[in-house]
Amino acid sequence: MEGTRQSVNSEPPQSQAMNWRILTWGGFLLLFIGSLLVAFGFPVGPLALAMAVFGLLFCYRYTYFSFYVGLFCAMLLGVTLSLSTGQLLVGQRAFGGSIDIFLGDAILSFVLAAWAIKVLLLWYKRRDTNWRPVLPLAMPFALLAAAHAISAFSSYGPDPVLVFKFVLRPVIFCYVAFVALPANLIRSKRRLKAVLGVLVFVGMVAAVNGLVSMVGIEAVGSAVHRAHPIAIFGINPLGDNHNLLAELLLITAPAALALGALSKSPKARRLLYGAAGLQSLVALLTFARSAWIVLALQITLMSATVWRHALRKHLTEIAAAIIIMLPLAVYQLKFSFSNVAQSSNSTRLMLTEIAWYSFLEHPIIGGGANTFVWRVGNARVFAQEFGEALDAHGFVQKLMTETGMLGLAAYAYVLYSAARQAAASIRGLAPQLRLPACSLAAAAAGAVVYQFFNTAYWTAHLWLPIGLLFAGLAALAKPSLENADEELTGLNLNGG
Repeated sequence: MEGTRQSVNSEPPQSQAMNWRILTWGGFLLLFIGSLLVAFGFPVGPLALAMAVFGLLFCYRYTYFSFYVGLFCAMLLGVTLSLSTGQLLVGQRAFGGSIDIFLGDAILSFVLAAWAIKVLLLWYKRRDTNWRPVLPLAMPFALLAAAHAISAFSSYGPDPVLVFKFVLRPVIFCYVAFVALPANLIRSKRRLKAVLGVLVFVGMVAAVNGLVSMVGIEAVGSAVHRAHPIAIFGINPLGDNHNLLAELLLITAPAALALGALSKSPKARRLLYGAAGLQSLVALLTFARSAWIVLALQITLMSATVWRHALRKHLTEIAAAIIIMLPLAVYQLKFSFSNVAQSSNSTRLMLTEIAWYSFLEHPIIGGGANTFVWRVGNARVFAQEFGEALDAHGFVQKLMTETGMLGLAAYAYVLYSAARQAAASIRGLAPQLRLPACSLAAAAAGAVVYQFFNTAYWTAHLWLPIGLLFAGLAALAKPSLENADEELTGLNLNGG
């Protein structure tokens, strides 16, 4: 291992800096020349191919940097790309003429391709066991994907092309990009800290964004002045509603706790714990009822595991904090009886009724993957009452409609397997490592529970915390392999 580490780092710093400059300058020239060619009517296809080749080479050369950027962007659900499929009939049928994809998903697609090439070269060809793929929850998730695929045979008559397209993306893509990829690239505590740092940075940007939004004037007719995403330079990277802001913060706040627990500097630890507190507070200030439920669950989980001694030690401070928070709770209660909340309740109730009656029509395999919005659009009462068709506000309602009992059972198996494996891994850790491990578990549990009420179930907001939980537990269990993942940078493919 020592010989490998030396050969990996044998490239001089000057050479590495020169490579960065060449790639950066090459990328700039490609974008600039490509923009000119498009402006003068040059076909987009060859340019897209050139960009794809450059992206793959960059991710192959700088795998971890690209991975971090991809994770950062994956948490920003308001930044999307629209890629034309041209005149392809399959593209017209499956994508409506264009592929809409989150920017983070696009970047991670290139990272996945680079990772796959390295796996083939280093594991399959050279038999390097360090590169053997790690696939947590593979069997349970395969059953979930199979349940979606089987729904193509529903008597409801879904388009098989659309169903299998949905199985590939987002279902299988979410597993590969947000569960398998982190489990394979995060091989040490150092990499885990880096990823947690990315999430904390995203969380601080989101928290500041939410606080700034409260300075402005709330929309007319709203009963409560609450935190929500606001546009930055004309783009709203955090999404278009307060629920997306809250669910993001309830992922990044536990990440800040985990990073603080892993930090060796008392000052850094205090700052990170403060960041976790600020992000949790802003999540509450969104006055999203789901956020209050999830935060209460996360606090309960932490209190029942690693905070028991601290709770007994700081009872006075905790009681004072609860008293200080009472006005916020009253404010939340006021919002719960406002016209805005009542309208939301009515919408959710009708969506749930549509899901239930659809489930009764096709209880075993459902009506077909990604058909829920279609069903809502065909419900005239919903259009008259609420306007444009909406997706299911809850993963259970969506699965029961689209995949029936098979999908519900498969998803329950995924959650059961994840909880059982995570609990066993946490019990096997050293006591000093259980705080960061339980923080990662709280982030994953919060992400799952939030999607019982929201619509981001096939995004990084749900699956990335689960992937980071298993990657983090594996990294924490092997503290001696602090630098065991150096070969993943791709600096040396021929080293020992």
